[in-house]
Amino acid sequence: MSTQITVHCNTEWAEGSCVASVMTDARTVEEARQAASAHGWRTHPGGRDYCPGCSGTRPTYTAPLIRLHPEGGPSAC
Repeated sequence: MSTQITVHCNTEWAEGSCVASVMTDARTVEEARQAASAHGWRTHPGGRDYCPGCSGTRPTYTAPLIRLHPEGGPSAC
């Protein structure tokens, strides 16, 4: 069995919202946020997450997947 926790950017504008997200194989939300943080994501104290482009930490490109536990990933059949 494997888990997948996706961190989504919570930035909203009058005309829409940011669609950035990063998938992780983290086992907890805290672990997913810590991994995303290492890639420039920020978590607001209120629990909202922001991508590097919206938080101003890095350019907008981010890795779509952060692999933390390669031994627990999906098996190839």
